[in-house]
Amino acid sequence: MQAARKMEMDRISDFKGGIMPVLERQQTHIRILRQVLSSSIITAEERLLLQDVSVEIDRTLTELQGLVREATMLLNPGNTAQEARKNFHNFFASDPTEHKMNYVAFLLSAVHGKRLALEASQLWGKIRKALEKARLAPTSQLREQALKYRVDPAMYDVESLRILCERMGRVVRFKQDPLSTRNLSGIGTYSPGLTYQLSVVFREDLDDYVASESVSEDGSALKLMDDLSLQSAPIGKVKSNDLPDPAPNVLRATGRQKWNSSIFYVLVYDPSLLAEERKKFSEVIYIDTHLGALHDVIRTDFVLQYSRKQRLMPAEKVESEYRDFLNLFFNLASDISLLNAGIKHEYRNAFLFHLGPQTYFQLSKKYLKELQTGSMHRIKGAQGRVVERFVPLEFLKLVLIDWWTDNVLKHCEETDREDPGLFRAMVKVMRQRMDTLTDEAKREFASLPQSARARDNEKQLLRELIQRKIGPTNMVVFKRYLSLGQ
Repeated sequence: MQAARKMEMDRISDFKGGIMPVLERQQTHIRILRQVLSSSIITAEERLLLQDVSVEIDRTLTELQGLVREATMLLNPGNTAQEARKNFHNFFASDPTEHKMNYVAFLLSAVHGKRLALEASQLWGKIRKALEKARLAPTSQLREQALKYRVDPAMYDVESLRILCERMGRVVRFKQDPLSTRNLSGIGTYSPGLTYQLSVVFREDLDDYVASESVSEDGSALKLMDDLSLQSAPIGKVKSNDLPDPAPNVLRATGRQKWNSSIFYVLVYDPSLLAEERKKFSEVIYIDTHLGALHDVIRTDFVLQYSRKQRLMPAEKVESEYRDFLNLFFNLASDISLLNAGIKHEYRNAFLFHLGPQTYFQLSKKYLKELQTGSMHRIKGAQGRVVERFVPLEFLKLVLIDWWTDNVLKHCEETDREDPGLFRAMVKVMRQRMDTLTDEAKREFASLPQSARARDNEKQLLRELIQRKIGPTNMVVFKRYLSLGQ
């Protein structure tokens, strides 16, 4: 580890004066190699050997020259700052600050630099291969001037640039290869405590520094979501190879990639628990199937009076009515969640697919509680005076699996399922939505009189305002999309 760290530090030492001098050296290598390949040191025999590769080398040098010229423009500090200002709101929903602007500029520099390093390495390698193909004599002065003094040093520099950009990537904590997507929003992780200047990559304790300072002060709402857990297992921590095997009681609504094949895309019901729930159906006397049921409507005395007038509902009718209710309820919950998240209706199927049946089950429980509906009431006890109110959760999972298959999987195109850019775009929209709601809560908090936000309860009061502004159902959706490192 120590040797690897020392190697990295040695390789990037040339960049302490900035990236521009190294890019200028690339242009120098290109210019002088052109001169060498047309100079008087080439013998008549070597000129014949170069005939088959000279056109390819010249074309590659021209491509290299354009690549380095473009990178020089993109990586110029003035242009990088201008690009950061232009693209700031692709990364943040809040107003610009100098520190956040530095983050965007630093991230863009890491992306541009890595792209140059990889593409230039390929082109220099192509030139080297062409020169080797020419079979110049080992003692050839041309070979020495071209390879030893131009191609190899140029390749060394671009590899050093790649190492530099890899270290920059560790500072912004890329969640995936930035060159694999055109949409960079949400691809890094911003931390107010980190320094986003080139000088930071020369720290020998870089990884320890990043780890110690990587706590986002802007994550108040996300932290709140962690505190207000879904009261279930930490499903985001389960790896794809831990997914349950296919079975009649298992829905695996996954994609083909690792990032869309987590436990979020799986739902399982327990057949034995489902059987126990179904036994209760024959004792059901009333079902809350109206949205927004009032407390006085579903009081026990009302249910008892209702039961005196009605016979017990046949179990088949209970199951049929409840299934019909859930199918309508799932459609309603989907439309409300889509609207609250700020996602356009044309992306409804992709939104639901990536929300996943596991999260949707949790969301359904929240909506049922919020709307005070979806409960079954059954008579218990020998005298029939005890009424139990319950939600058959395993049956809900069973119906949700059928609904998900018919309403999500059959209508979500494979291109949408497998498009990480679309997923990140939805994450960006929801982050902006969450930030807006959080800012509204903060403004409401700031407008309160000092007496209302005494120092002792100030933090708790702000958390409660944020929680109320976002809402428990939105919290489930935001937690799924925003608390992951997809």
